Amino acid sequence: MNKFDAKYEIRLAQKKDIANIMQFIECHWKAGHIMAHDRDLFEYEYVNGNDVNFIIAIEREKKTIEAIFGFLNCSHHEDAAKKYVWGSIWKVVEGNDNLPLLGIELARRVKELTGCRAHIGNGANPKTTIPLRKIFFKEKVARMNHYYLLNADIKVYKIAVVQQKELNDSGFFSDHARLEKFGSMQEVNDRFDIDNVEAVPYKDSWYVEKRFFNHPYYEYDVYGVQSLSRNIEAILVTRTVLCEGSKVLRIVDYIGDQSAFAGLGKTFQSMLKSNGYEYLDFYELGFEKKFIVEAGFKLKDEYDPNIIPNYFEPFLRENVEIWAHYQEEGTLFFKADGDQDRPNQIQER
Repeated sequence: MNKFDAKYEIRLAQKKDIANIMQFIECHWKAGHIMAHDRDLFEYEYVNGNDVNFIIAIEREKKTIEAIFGFLNCSHHEDAAKKYVWGSIWKVVEGNDNLPLLGIELARRVKELTGCRAHIGNGANPKTTIPLRKIFFKEKVARMNHYYLLNADIKVYKIAVVQQKELNDSGFFSDHARLEKFGSMQEVNDRFDIDNVEAVPYKDSWYVEKRFFNHPYYEYDVYGVQSLSRNIEAILVTRTVLCEGSKVLRIVDYIGDQSAFAGLGKTFQSMLKSNGYEYLDFYELGFEKKFIVEAGFKLKDEYDPNIIPNYFEPFLRENVEIWAHYQEEGTLFFKADGDQDRPNQIQER
């Protein structure tokens, strides 16, 4: 017990708390936020058995929620050594005589209340969350790398702004890997042992099935990266985004041997041209740069005048930096991690 326990009941949320958490998000996080209005999506994202993936602080006298800390599971593994969680909505009610550092206290309770090895996060606010994680938790922080591959056949870009069009004039593209599309988690498991891929964070078949095959709104394509020996070396996940009368393809996750990615240059070119995508993009942190470059991608850095948008709900034609925090060297981050690739506007099923 400490001073926070004396003033608040701090615990994992339960299903009975969902309505109050959604109201908290509407009133104190962002009015109109999808998680305050779409109960089905909220439950898909946060309900975990009998628990709800929020740590909440309830003021003991007023019985009101004064702070929340949301998180998402990277796996369904019971072994603490393989159990990681991503952070999500983190908010304390301003004023209300709340104790200073209440939000920090909730973040400190994550390991105790979840039994996880570590809490990591992407999409963190670089002006608030990132400094707090660095100061109070001594964590590493970094900006995710943004790579993209333009479709050379596109004459007028409607989504991207292309002021500098650097293309491969040699006509040579790496061609020592292929993509095999999987229609179900069973097909993945028949060809690839995802549960034994050693990576930080650890992701299992439960996660891939829930996140990509069973998403209530988004349609993802899950591929096996096939070597010349026809072995599946990794799993690559993409999502098509339609916007402004055009479309782009986004790589949102990758699990397995990174070197296999390097052999997909010709395959990526074929996907771009046969489907009319403006570009293919790839946010990552911790991935071996040379394998991405060998596949034909260009790093979107501060010297690049092009605009490769990230926000589509609503659409914003601007470059976006995504920041991450973590403890262990070699931690991997991708676009679909945490809550970075989810609907922001009410969707039709």
